Amino acid sequence: MPGTASDAPQARSATKTLGVGGFAGFASCVLLQPFDLLKTRMQQEQKHAGPKPDERRTQRLVRHFRHVVRHDGWRGLWRGTMPTVVRNVPGVAAYFYTINELRWLVAAWQVPMLSVGGATHATGGSSSTLARLSTAGNLVTGATARVAIGFCLNPITIVKARYESSHYARTAYPTILSSLRAIYRDGGFTGFFRGFSATALRDAPYAGLYLAVYEHTKQLLGRFATYDRSGNAWVVSASGLTAGTLATVITQPFDILKTRMQTTPSAMLSMPADKVGIVAMTRHVLATDGLGAFADGLGLRCARKAASGMIGWSIFELGSRYWNT
Repeated sequence: MPGTASDAPQARSATKTLGVGGFAGFASCVLLQPFDLLKTRMQQEQKHAGPKPDERRTQRLVRHFRHVVRHDGWRGLWRGTMPTVVRNVPGVAAYFYTINELRWLVAAWQVPMLSVGGATHATGGSSSTLARLSTAGNLVTGATARVAIGFCLNPITIVKARYESSHYARTAYPTILSSLRAIYRDGGFTGFFRGFSATALRDAPYAGLYLAVYEHTKQLLGRFATYDRSGNAWVVSASGLTAGTLATVITQPFDILKTRMQTTPSAMLSMPADKVGIVAMTRHVLATDGLGAFADGLGLRCARKAASGMIGWSIFELGSRYWNT
C-alpha cells in the first residue's frame, strides 16, 4: 500500500537539489582531476610494451607523474578538466536529483522489499536528507540512477578518457565538439557508446554498493553522534569515505576494461572498433599484461573515489539540509 500523507517524504525543490548536486560535482572534479589523469595513464599502458616491463606500480606512477609535469607543466595534471566538468557537473546534479526523486517515489509507494515500514523520511535527529529505504532499496535505486545517467553521458566520458590518455595528442582533440565529431567519424553513432557495457557493469554495482554502505555506515556512526543543524559533517564525510573505498575495490576490474576500451586505438588491438567488447578486451588484457593488470590504478582510483564521495555527499547532504530548512 502507498504510504500515508504523514509518512511520505516531502518532495524537495528540484532547483535546489540540482544546484547543490552540480556544485558537489564541480568541486570534486576540479580538485581531483590529477587522480583521474594519472589513473588513466596507468590503466592504458601495456606493461610489456612499456619502457621498463618489470617496474613496480609505484615506480610507474612516479614515471607518469614526472612525464606529465616535464612535458606539460603542473597544469598538465589538469588536462581533461573541461570534459570532466561538462560530464560531472550536470551528471552529478542529475544523479543526485534522480536518486532523490527515485527514493522518494519508492518510499511513498511502499514498494515491497525496497521500502521500509513506518516513517519513510529521515527527520529530526537523523543524519540523512534522503528517503529511508531497505538495503535492497539502496542497491536498486543507486544502481538504476547511476546507469541511466552514465548512458546519457557516455559520449562525454569517452572524450574525457581520450583527453587524459597519452594515445591521443592535444591537436587530435582540440575541442569537445571536434572530439565528438572525430568519435562519430571513426565509429559512427555506436562509437559514442564504446565501453558502455563495461561502464554499466562497473557503475551498477558501484552505485548500489556505495549507497547501501553509505546509509548503513551513517546509521552505525549515528549512534555516537548528537545531531544538530549541521547534521554532524564528520558522520556524512566518514560514511562517504568508507562507502567509496569499498565500492571502488569491488568494481576495479570493470574500470580497467572501460578505460582500455575507450582509449586504446583499434590499430593496437588488431580488431575493428565495433568488435571491441568486454570479452575481447578481457582476453587482450590477460594475454598482454596478465591478471595483475586489473589492479592498475587501484590506489589512485580508491583515493579519488573515496575523496569524491566524501566531498560530493557532504556538500549534497549538508547543502540540502541548509537550503531546505
